[in-house]
Amino acid sequence: MPLHIEYRPKTLDEFIGNKPTVNSLSSVLNREDKPHTYLFSGPSGCGKTTLARIVANEIGCSEHDFMEINSSNNRGIDTAREIISNMKFSPISGKVKIYLLDEVHQTTKDFQNALLKALEDTPSHVYFLLCTTQPDKLLNTIINRCSQFTVQKLPTNRIIRLLMLVSRKEGIILGQSVYEEIARAAEGSPRQALVILDQIRGLKEDEIEIVIRESQIEEKQVIDLCRALMSKEKWKTISEILKGIETEPEKVRYAVLGYFTSVLLNKGDSYSALVIDCFKEPFYNVGKAGLVAACYEVIYG
Repeated sequence: MPLHIEYRPKTLDEFIGNKPTVNSLSSVLNREDKPHTYLFSGPSGCGKTTLARIVANEIGCSEHDFMEINSSNNRGIDTAREIISNMKFSPISGKVKIYLLDEVHQTTKDFQNALLKALEDTPSHVYFLLCTTQPDKLLNTIINRCSQFTVQKLPTNRIIRLLMLVSRKEGIILGQSVYEEIARAAEGSPRQALVILDQIRGLKEDEIEIVIRESQIEEKQVIDLCRALMSKEKWKTISEILKGIETEPEKVRYAVLGYFTSVLLNKGDSYSALVIDCFKEPFYNVGKAGLVAACYEVIYG
């Protein structure tokens, strides 16, 4: 089982960091008149969905009555209507029924408007748990109907302590500098830190460096671009990679900056500093043209 799943907290006591949020949530769950709608917001990989699942367990929801919906795939009015239609039915087993809406900011305005009444007049046996990285994309009327809980990124020292704890339990032996490098790459996300740890165990030192450097980049084409720039490939090769990249240019810029910042911190070469300088300006107004121009500047100066 992947480490980030194996070591996912099962209770509030096991949850690492974000103590004010955890304490507030614990206080709410101990009330007799628990709210029926919860909104968990914060950066990706910092525990929103984990807290939602813990709430489901604390409330006493059975697996048969726990509906987790990925809102990036089920985001329209039909999904909202299905929820509204089904929520009136009694739980299959136990006393409560829970709907966890992950990435809820990706739902359509029609979905959100349709769900307003359900969130305001929720049946006594139904609870809604909403998770999002972008609460600003939700209707204010949705937000105002929820008890809100925000998670923050963990500081580097807490990430390192988590990595060392899991390493001891798994028999993984790494140097302090590797833990520090993983923590930097994870950028405050305990999930990402454990994903990287899982990827590097058993690798050689030079392989570990490459995996950590590329761990924050999801799209293969973007990794290929970083590698091509690092290897100082000819423009023909780089332009072919650029043609295949459909990722948002600003996201590519951040990936390139992260990649070469890691190289610069570890090797201190002037070329990495040059790449960073070429990619320092945002692409908001120029889009892919800005990305192409930045790459061209790296190659030809």
